[in-house]
Amino acid sequence: MPRSLAERGCDARRGCRGTTGKISLAELEERVRSGVAFEDATKDLEWRDFEGLVSDVFSENGFRTFRNFRFSSKKRRYEVDVVALERPRIVAADCKHWRIRLGKASALKAAASAHLERAVEFGNKLQEFADLGVGDWRSITIIPILVTLYQEGITENEGVLVVPVFKLNSFVEELKSGFFDSIKVKVFTIGSW
Repeated sequence: MPRSLAERGCDARRGCRGTTGKISLAELEERVRSGVAFEDATKDLEWRDFEGLVSDVFSENGFRTFRNFRFSSKKRRYEVDVVALERPRIVAADCKHWRIRLGKASALKAAASAHLERAVEFGNKLQEFADLGVGDWRSITIIPILVTLYQEGITENEGVLVVPVFKLNSFVEELKSGFFDSIKVKVFTIGSW
């Protein structure tokens, strides 16, 4: 991990982000130190803490992040769990803290479809989001991803990448290097404003 969980704003008694998670910060750090796989160590986090962890990975890699970004478009309300920005890319992350269960592949495909719709609507409304501070960006590439607790059989669906949390840091490093700029996994690139 790039820095300790305490430095990420977690509380030793209540877990990450001050919620009442199932495990404490000390328990989580001890699990990772003792050799427990990262995804196994994080499976007892509450979903809010899982979103916080995803946001922290992007932040530690130089992205500005916004959690639970809500907006309306075409008389519908949308929410993106984590919006991560580093010029010229915006990552729209939907965090899926799901356990292993039957029918998960079809649920994951449905989630990817729904997230693609959210990402497209987010892109359509982007000029209205002054808080994001992208008004002076000449072009923007929006990359929708689902972040999962475990490695899934699906790695991409309808242009939405499926990234297990234990591979998220590597994904972000590849993203920053421009690796995904040459393949068609992005929703669209917005040209000059």
